[in-house]
Amino acid sequence: MHLHSNRMCRVMTSALERELHLGLNLHGAGGHAAAWRWPGNPPGAFYDVEHYVRAAKLAERGKLDAVFLADTPALNPAIDKSPPLNGIEPTITLASIARETKFVGLIGSASTTYNEPYNLARRFQSLDVVSGGRAAWNAVTTSNVYTARSFGGQEQSRDDRYRRAEEFVEAVRTLWQSWGEGALILDQASGRFGDPSRLQRVRHAGEFFDISGPLTHPGSRQGQPVIFQAGGSDQGLQFAARSADAVFSSTGNLEIALREADRLRSFASQHGRRAPLVLPGIVTFIAGTEEEAIKRKAGLDELINFDVALDVLSGRFGIPAERLKIDEPIDPNLLPRHADAAFSIGQYRTVEALVRSGKTVREIIVEAPAYGHRVLVGSPEQIAASFEEWFRAGAVDGFNVIPDVLSDGTPAFVDHVVPVLQRRGLFRSDYRGETLREHLGIPLPGERAEQVSAA
Repeated sequence: MHLHSNRMCRVMTSALERELHLGLNLHGAGGHAAAWRWPGNPPGAFYDVEHYVRAAKLAERGKLDAVFLADTPALNPAIDKSPPLNGIEPTITLASIARETKFVGLIGSASTTYNEPYNLARRFQSLDVVSGGRAAWNAVTTSNVYTARSFGGQEQSRDDRYRRAEEFVEAVRTLWQSWGEGALILDQASGRFGDPSRLQRVRHAGEFFDISGPLTHPGSRQGQPVIFQAGGSDQGLQFAARSADAVFSSTGNLEIALREADRLRSFASQHGRRAPLVLPGIVTFIAGTEEEAIKRKAGLDELINFDVALDVLSGRFGIPAERLKIDEPIDPNLLPRHADAAFSIGQYRTVEALVRSGKTVREIIVEAPAYGHRVLVGSPEQIAASFEEWFRAGAVDGFNVIPDVLSDGTPAFVDHVVPVLQRRGLFRSDYRGETLREHLGIPLPGERAEQVSAA
C-alpha cells in the first residue's frame, strides 16, 4: 500500500486519552522476503544473536515498548534459496538482549501445541526475573507438518489445538502463582531460608495435562510475564478474550480491523476481563520521500525468488503449485472454501481480496510480501499519519513494526518516524517505568482495572 497524504483521513480530537504502543518485530533479516539479499544486511541473520541485540538497542533508543521474536520450532528443509525465519530458540536470544538493555520489553513466541506447561512456565519466568520484569510470552498454536514430525507427533485440528492451548495457558498461569509473598525469608542470622507454607502446591489435572508444582524460583517485580496471543480465527479471538493481555493481529483493511477489534473487546467484556491491547503487524518501507520509498521497495522486489514465493503461496493456501501461473490470475475457486482451512486467517483475507480483484500471482507476491500484514510505503510523515488514522479510529492500540530490512529499516523507523509520532502527541518521549506491564499499562496479576476501550 503506497501512502498518499491527500488520502489520509486524520480524525482530530480535543485530547488524546490513550498512548500509542509500539513494538519491533525482530523478523530475521526483515519483513521482505528478499531482505537477506539486501546489501549491508547480514545474510546469516537468522542465527546471529548480535544482529538481534543491535536492533533491540535501537528499539530502546526509540523508547519502544518491546521487541518481539516469532518462532518456527522446526526447519523447513527447503533452504536452498531462502533462510529460516529465526534459528535460535527465542528465550535464549531474548536473555542475551536482556543483558544489553534496561527498559525494552522482551516478547517471545512459544507453541502450546509442542511444549509442556511446566517447562515453558519455568523458561519465561526465568527470563522475566533475569530481565527485571520485562518478559512476555506470545502463546501460539502450531500447524506445521515439519514441526509435527520433529516432535514425533501428528498435526492437530484447529479445535484440538485451541482446546489444548486454553488448558495450557491456565496451567502456566497457575504455576507462575506458585510462590506466595513471603516464601523467601533469607535470614542468615537465624538460618531460616524460606517458608514452605507460602508455596502453593500446584495440582493441575485436565484433559491434556496432569502436573504438579511449584516452580523453582519466585517471579519478578511485574508479578508474572505478560501474555500475548496471535490468531485471527473465531477460536483465536475467544482464546485471546479469555486469556491474553495483548493480541498480535494481522489485517490490511481498516474496516475489517475495526470490526475485529470490536469483536475482541465484546468477547473480553463477556468474560469480565479487561480488553486485550490490539497490536497488528505492519511492514514498513521508509525513505525521505514517497518516491524514494517506492524505489526502495522496487529494489527489494527485484531480489525476490519467485519460484520460492510461489511455493510459499501454494503451501499456505493449499493450492497445487502447478495450478499457479506466475503472470496469470488465480482462479478464486482454488482458494479454501473456509478461511479456517488456511495457514492464517489474516493472510487468507488479504490474499482473497487480491485474488478476487484479478491480480496475477506475481502482483500478489509483490503487493502482499507479508501476506496478512499491512504494508506501508512512504515518508516518515506519511507512515506516522497512517498510524494516527488507525489509532484514533479505535482499530488498534499500537503496532508491531516489521521493517522491510531489519538492519537499516529499524534506524529509519526509530530516527525518523518515532520523532514525528512524538511531535503529534501520540508516543512517549521517555519510559515512565522499567517493566513491560508499566510500558503497556497492564495491571499486575490480581489487580482490577477499568475496562479500556479504544473507541
